[in-house]
Amino acid sequence: MSTNLLSREEYLKRFSEIQKHVIPITRELGRRVNPGMSEKEIAREYTKMLADVGLVDHWYPILINAGENSGKAVSRRIHLPGEYIIKENDIFILDCTPIDKTVWGNWAETFVVGSDPFYQSLSNDCLIVVKQTAEFARTSAKTVGEILDYCVNIATNLGMKSLDSRNDVGHSIFQVPEGQTVDKTPLSDRLFLNDDYRNAKLEGIISIEPHFGRVNPKDGVLYGSKHQEVIIYS
Repeated sequence: MSTNLLSREEYLKRFSEIQKHVIPITRELGRRVNPGMSEKEIAREYTKMLADVGLVDHWYPILINAGENSGKAVSRRIHLPGEYIIKENDIFILDCTPIDKTVWGNWAETFVVGSDPFYQSLSNDCLIVVKQTAEFARTSAKTVGEILDYCVNIATNLGMKSLDSRNDVGHSIFQVPEGQTVDKTPLSDRLFLNDDYRNAKLEGIISIEPHFGRVNPKDGVLYGSKHQEVIIYS
């Protein structure tokens, strides 16, 4: 396995280039999704759109969590895109992690089909949490624990709970040796915004990416939302 890691300057440049593709592609796809499409169909279109700009490999598998699947822990180990069909009023999460040699990008965002106020409120509230937490992380936070507590406090006040299996609200983004996918990457190389890393200082690239949810009183089902902001520390 070739390492060929880039210098910090080269790495940040390539990471930025990938993100400039990934974010608008995710949003364009989100606007294209219509009732009747399955998670698998959406994932195929996502893969094609990324491949069209040269992003053909993935560090972590594409995830599409729609409807009640949005309320399950977002993980390739639990739920890869399946046969769920988008409804007239629905919610879905798009999440991709394309990789170019040693550099992987990452973006996750929630979209609402139709005009159901519960789904819209859930997505909007999660976005508020992410934006406020990211601003705090950029300007005031010194440790992972400070970001974690700040983020969870806002979400709790908005009536949401963490759906992540480790209660992460984000993670580090970093270079890996060429060909090293997530399943080959030691957990010791990673940093998660959870209690286990509470005292870790903030450095490199950090993704604020919580997965929060709440129960819909109409059907008693737990639904979830993810939004993301990326912070680069000097």
